[in-house]
Amino acid sequence: MTQNIPSTAAPATETIIRAGSEGGSVTLSAVREPAGWAAFTVVSEERPPHDLLADGVGEDPDTSVKFAGPAETWKGAVELLDRFVWHVLHPDFVHPDFRRAVIAAVRERAADKNEPCTEFVEYWLPDWERACSQIEEV
Repeated sequence: MTQNIPSTAAPATETIIRAGSEGGSVTLSAVREPAGWAAFTVVSEERPPHDLLADGVGEDPDTSVKFAGPAETWKGAVELLDRFVWHVLHPDFVHPDFRRAVIAAVRERAADKNEPCTEFVEYWLPDWERACSQIEEV
């Protein structure tokens, strides 16, 4: 007789957005479920510039990792991302299922004249547009 024992393993997450710079990165991940995407989480890794540290004097050069989430909707996921300066970082990866939503969010921030980083968003906008328009190779 075979028993069905529920799995205690955490569901696999997929990267939705990964953006970074020399000083760190921000990654939005989510779980793909039969009904759609859920459990959006953000991980931010900040690395102090080693060349600004004076021979071991000053801040600890270890990476600082921060977590945010979970959020159950795309709107909630963007609110989590907005805790970080994700839209002014270089886009390294955008999940194909989210490219339209991501570029819409970046464009919204570029158009917001109250956004303190508007000039930086406008600078990175062409890179975000390229990352969000990539065609998957077959």
